[in-house]
Amino acid sequence: MTRTKLSLLIPLLGGFSAYSWADDTEQQSDALNIQATVVSATRSEASIASIPGSVQVIDEQQIREQSGAGRRVSDILGQLVPGLAPSTGGMSNYGQTLRGRSVLVLIDGVSQNATRDNFRQLNSISPASIERIEVVSGASSVYGAGASGGIINIITKRNQGQEAAYSSKLGMTTGNNFNRKGFAYEAFQSATGRKDALDWYVSADLTQRNDQFDGNGHRIPQDTSQGSSMDTETYDLQGRFGYELDENKKVSLSLQDYKDEQDTGYTKDPKNKQEAVAIKGLRLDDQPYTHNQAVNLNYTDKDFHGQGLQLESYWRRADALFFPDVSRGFAGISDNNSVQNVYGLRAAIDTPLPAIGSATGNLVWGADYDNERSTQRGDQYSVKGLDYTKTGTTFELGPDTETTTKAIYGQMSWDIADWTVRGGIRREWIESDVSDSIAYGEIVQTGNYATLPGETLKYDATLYNLGAVYHLSENQDVFVNYSQGFSLPDIQRFLRDVNSSFNIQTLDAQAIKVDSYELGWRGDWDQWQADVTVYENTSDVTQFYDANERVLRLIDQKERVRGIENSLTYRATDRWSVGGTYAWAKGETQQNGKWIDLPATRISPAKTTLFVGYTEDDYTLRLQGMQLASYDAALKDDNGRDINGYTLVDLLGSVELPVGRLEGGVFNLTDRNYQNLFAQSNAKAPYANAEGRTFSMSYSLDW
Repeated sequence: MTRTKLSLLIPLLGGFSAYSWADDTEQQSDALNIQATVVSATRSEASIASIPGSVQVIDEQQIREQSGAGRRVSDILGQLVPGLAPSTGGMSNYGQTLRGRSVLVLIDGVSQNATRDNFRQLNSISPASIERIEVVSGASSVYGAGASGGIINIITKRNQGQEAAYSSKLGMTTGNNFNRKGFAYEAFQSATGRKDALDWYVSADLTQRNDQFDGNGHRIPQDTSQGSSMDTETYDLQGRFGYELDENKKVSLSLQDYKDEQDTGYTKDPKNKQEAVAIKGLRLDDQPYTHNQAVNLNYTDKDFHGQGLQLESYWRRADALFFPDVSRGFAGISDNNSVQNVYGLRAAIDTPLPAIGSATGNLVWGADYDNERSTQRGDQYSVKGLDYTKTGTTFELGPDTETTTKAIYGQMSWDIADWTVRGGIRREWIESDVSDSIAYGEIVQTGNYATLPGETLKYDATLYNLGAVYHLSENQDVFVNYSQGFSLPDIQRFLRDVNSSFNIQTLDAQAIKVDSYELGWRGDWDQWQADVTVYENTSDVTQFYDANERVLRLIDQKERVRGIENSLTYRATDRWSVGGTYAWAKGETQQNGKWIDLPATRISPAKTTLFVGYTEDDYTLRLQGMQLASYDAALKDDNGRDINGYTLVDLLGSVELPVGRLEGGVFNLTDRNYQNLFAQSNAKAPYANAEGRTFSMSYSLDW
């Protein structure tokens, strides 16, 4: 069997190197390509065939096909990734778990997660800025804390060797009623070039979303808990610069400035308790936004004493503002402004190992350092009708925290005849300095302003992974894998609800360690591509958001998630293809010796997708559907809500023009009136409807 060999070049968490591996791989839409090269699963270059686990690559063509003007990354992934819950339809990706666990989101290999999870990681980059997305399902110890459910690595566009090239795109989307207030507009422009040792890529994406309408043609009210998409302005500015010091050494700089901000005069009618209705007249100066900035500086040496070396430094700032939503006791109503400043250093060395007979292998080893400072403040408001006015009082919504992570790791891989064996270990030390604060929970309960003493919390973990792939033939593999993931409790969010007598030190032992087991098969032939995976993950600590009480729960109790995922694509002819995916999971937690089902904020109901595609020389058509099953198991156990399933159908297409390309889509083709999973599982009643039928059209030109 011919397999892609591991490179000596080590891309530590992506950077420009991640792209250089990807651009040699020809991807096929909705089809598994087991020879495709990925970086996210192993922190080194490897083919999917050599990875003992579930890996999916979503390429630029698929992203472009699913990206109507105004759509977000979470919309695309919710459609294409079997084990990922559907999109919320708004600013947030809250509840979009992977295999019932939290997902670690990377952009060019740099984590977008933090100990204070704002759930906006998937909506902090424009789809037009993305070259490809690698999805690794299942707990992972490779990248440290946060990947208890899997990894989503978003790899951005950059120079591909062109001396000068430009790309332009204009697009718009409208609701079914073609109301002039309901259009969304998008403009994208990029420029790239190369001269001697220097290469560069810059891009700008601007999106304006306006009113959105449900299947009955009624304006959708804002979601005041996590943030909506309507009436938002978004920009995404990207820049990447590379300089080759010699044939082996390169320095790379990446920059991003992303902002998604709402400006609306509408909100959900607070007086209507029977139906979610949009009402005009909101007067609120500071409205929800996401503002992320990032700087990455990388150095790569392909021949560092016969090894591959990569050094990476990064800084990023995540600033998120939430709507002044719920009145909380004596504290009244306040907004929530959460800010994280993060910097870090990472080093990786790829060492080829001496051959043992015909067996060849390599060792990736190194160290990571990360420092995060997190603050959370809330400005109190007085509310008269729909008029919000700041009172001048500001709350600490949880104490300031500074979290430092240090880790060392090693990952080994061996090719032995028809086997590939991978294993590794990661040792991680985490220290969270929690500052003294005024206990917000006590203000809520009694109106008393009292000091919650801070503490230094220390966590450490040793994480292991071991897996093997048996290559049945050149076209199919079976694999088995064991891996561990590790997540900190959301300390700042948890401490929002406690009073001043709470002993912070009790959180010291409550880190969440997940053991993940999976068994799978995959095949890739000329006409058929298929895979199937069964899995189970377990933990001894449970952290979940109680949607009924609207507080975070963190308790010592066992949890388990079991499931199956599969996909199938059949290329009947050169022009016709059909296929689909299926994912089912059952998540349970043990209370008083009894296993009860987890809520839909954690466990996505069974999801089925189907598609049929037709390709001509100059145009394509795709009809796709997604069916989400109903879910009442958690309701029966008094641990969640009843979820009503729904089916959505989209029609997508593109045509090559003499100059440029025209792309379009009809989303929610049947104009179904429904409430999405997020609204049913988490929002305050009455639940708002989701978007009805929308028409999207865009024109793009590469020149």
